[in-house]
Amino acid sequence: MRKEKNTSPFLRIEKLLDRYFESKPSLCIERVVAYTNIFKESEGESFIIRRAKAFKRCCQTKSININSEELIVGGAASKPRAAIFCPEHASSWLREEIDELSTRHQDPYDVDEEQKEILKDNIFPYWEGKTISDHWIKQIPPEVKEIAVKTGIIDVEIKTQSAPGEIAPGFEMIINKGFNHIISEAEKKLDSLDHVNPEDYEKINFYKAVIISAEGIIELAKRYAELAKKLMKEEGDLERKAELKKISEMCEWVPANPARTFWEALQLLWFVQIGCYIEGNGPSYSPGRVDQYLYPFYKKDIEEGKITEEEALELIECLYVKFAENTWFLSKNAAMYFAGYQPYQNITIGGVKPDGSDATNELSYMFIKAKMDVRLHSPSLAVRVYKQSPEEFLIAVAKLSKLGTGFPAIHNDEVAIKMMLLTGTSIEDARNYQLVGCVEPYIPGKMSKWTDGGHYNFASAMEFALTNGVSIINENKQLGPKTGDPKEMTFIELKEAVKKHLAYFIRNIATACHVAERLHAKLTPYPYMSSLIDGCLEKGMDITTGGAHYTIGPAFIGTGIADLANSLATLKKFVYENKSVSMEKMLDAIEHNFKNRDNLRLKLFNKSPAFGNDDDYVDGFAREMTDFAFNEISRYKSYRGQNFISGLYPVASHVPHGLVVSALPYGRLAGTPLADGCSPKGGTDKNGPTAVLKSVSKINHDAHVAGTLLNMRLDPGTIKDEDGEKRIAALIRSFIDLNIFHIQFNAVTSDVLKEAQNSPEEYKSLIVRVAGYSAYFVELCREMQDDIIQRTVHAL
Repeated sequence: MRKEKNTSPFLRIEKLLDRYFESKPSLCIERVVAYTNIFKESEGESFIIRRAKAFKRCCQTKSININSEELIVGGAASKPRAAIFCPEHASSWLREEIDELSTRHQDPYDVDEEQKEILKDNIFPYWEGKTISDHWIKQIPPEVKEIAVKTGIIDVEIKTQSAPGEIAPGFEMIINKGFNHIISEAEKKLDSLDHVNPEDYEKINFYKAVIISAEGIIELAKRYAELAKKLMKEEGDLERKAELKKISEMCEWVPANPARTFWEALQLLWFVQIGCYIEGNGPSYSPGRVDQYLYPFYKKDIEEGKITEEEALELIECLYVKFAENTWFLSKNAAMYFAGYQPYQNITIGGVKPDGSDATNELSYMFIKAKMDVRLHSPSLAVRVYKQSPEEFLIAVAKLSKLGTGFPAIHNDEVAIKMMLLTGTSIEDARNYQLVGCVEPYIPGKMSKWTDGGHYNFASAMEFALTNGVSIINENKQLGPKTGDPKEMTFIELKEAVKKHLAYFIRNIATACHVAERLHAKLTPYPYMSSLIDGCLEKGMDITTGGAHYTIGPAFIGTGIADLANSLATLKKFVYENKSVSMEKMLDAIEHNFKNRDNLRLKLFNKSPAFGNDDDYVDGFAREMTDFAFNEISRYKSYRGQNFISGLYPVASHVPHGLVVSALPYGRLAGTPLADGCSPKGGTDKNGPTAVLKSVSKINHDAHVAGTLLNMRLDPGTIKDEDGEKRIAALIRSFIDLNIFHIQFNAVTSDVLKEAQNSPEEYKSLIVRVAGYSAYFVELCREMQDDIIQRTVHAL
């Protein structure tokens, strides 16, 4: 039973939400059975053709249903919140974890004995030795494996467990053209090619695979059309009978053909999303600027009297429920980095148009209203703001922010457009950016960019500089280069040691990422997704081989910036300047996790300069080290030929990274969470929200083109009225002026969070901001919950 009900004005939505919250995450094996059967039947054929055939087989055979009350229909899995398993990426982890899947620490999934038997007898044996993960672990150098596999120092395994994801398909194009257009274009290209030409061979296979995939998603929609027609004949309620008739007609028409109405456009959008998840269980398939490309359909329907504002809002809320039914299936280890069953689907509203004029419209406000009514963890809602953003829009953003769900994420056009220009886009495309995943700016329908090529943490570099490359928690293993005895170093030399370890982490991520990129291109091309990205059809190339109009990245993601900056400031002040703490004493305290040294720890934690207080003494280290990381990352080129790029957001990695970092000089204890993204460490930012903004603004955000993240927790009592909304809007204006890329707010009391820990069944729908995404608080592990509770609460 949920203690807090949603506030939708529609009874239909309340019924859908009740059903949703009764659903437990579970495992669906329909996709894995379809793909395995096709791969067994097609040994020796081109991989891209095999994958397209498997995609189509899944569309033909997966179970389908239309629940009562639904107006948007379809699902990638067999039921809501069920996980799709893609064995071609990695199967060994599930083979090892299958018997504990339903009870694991983070993101457990129900699985029945029949499913286990099928997996153990038919699936796991076939895929053994054939997966991306199997190849990757054998191909990465031993020194990379030593530091990259389950150490928590760096993490690069995620791109071997699922499809790359993190992409902005061309929703505007496909909604206005349909998949029959894709088929037609591919057939035209095929007519101009000949097998006798060696350079045509791969292109021929690519276009054939695109056609097969498009046929698959069309066939899936027609199956829903037939089901709706069957249910219509059996339905006694005249109103529902009429809805089912319309659903049947829609699914017969889209996604094969262009949408004709607002309702059809939403349904076509959803079919595209389903296809993404069937092709590859990946993160961050993001529909982007819905208020822009859906607006012509909405406006036309309103003008012609085909729909009312109320009906349009109800349809959007139905779509939101469908988005929340998706999940991203990961191993036990990976789930700690991406906790909360979050698929990272991102909807973007507001900002400017490609010509630079204001983009807000009626749908911008409607998508905000729907998010206030339907308080689900997904889809994420990102708003774009700029110096001339209408005050009315900022107040609407504030109204949503103060609800405490962590939505929306707020992004600064002034910075994001510079980021996109730095990646080589046109000014028109840069102004048309959308958000993908947590905080990642993309060009919709034109860009391929892994924004998660690997994670590293700044705090481990600090630890290793003090331990000569030894990881204390990893059984005192030598996981970094030997950089010398810190007792014999000057402060400048100590900083250089930190940089050597950062450089070592980044080099190893680059090596591991090269291998993963190559394997995706060879073993798991994505013809369905490629058909939705500009450039691929024109070139006859998959996104994994550089077919997209813009190919950039992958990105390397750093977290724990504040931990490193605070540590350096502490060492400089107490060890090197006033010499009140010797290096020997500091190293001894760190080695013993400040045990029986509480006075020293409290002195360091409370009196050290800390990031987030507008203090140049410490803020300069944050800027210096993030600039260094950016320059180091930019030295290396990816498999697809582009330079790697930098990002500063954790997803949820600040918690698992923290588990393997020893105590740090500023008083942080071993194993506790690191600071997330560019955010201050909880409890150290004491000078208010404006000081936090000023500290964070000293980082060069536009250099980190994969995105940066700032979390801020607000006292709900200070923002509950209209004046509070105005203060949030004013804070957003300051954020824009200070050229920070992103900010998001948590506005929920610690008392409520602690009550939810004690009575989770009563708080199933309580949503909090984790990092660049929101999740149901009670579905997070205790470590993640405690991290959110300990964050500094700012009165506004």
